[in-house]
Amino acid sequence: MRWWKKLIFSVISLVWGYVSLDYLYYAFSKLVNAKGNPGHYKPESDGLYQLLGSGMFILWFFITVCYLFIVKRFSTQIDIVEEDYKTGKQTFKKKWTDVVLQSAFIITGIILRWGYIVYIYLPKA
Repeated sequence: MRWWKKLIFSVISLVWGYVSLDYLYYAFSKLVNAKGNPGHYKPESDGLYQLLGSGMFILWFFITVCYLFIVKRFSTQIDIVEEDYKTGKQTFKKKWTDVVLQSAFIITGIILRWGYIVYIYLPKA
């Protein structure tokens, strides 16, 4: 992959990770009924919020998998051919370097957002 494509994907991954923490927190709060009173559970309204939270989690995973699929499609399509020295059979190894790199940038974005919340936002509150 060219350096400018890696740069664009890296920026997208950092922003996606940075925004994802708030989105996942909101989805988790809907999933565990954080707004309601645990003693007064109403399935007709609270159950709908829990379904919404689980749907939001599934949507986040779907978007992330689609994004990593796009990264895989744009990455270099060269496979590494290795030969087993004992048997002589050739095996093909797929290159996953770009996908692992962008996944690391997503995780880095999440950690940056968490650090911002813990060390900058919460001490002021």
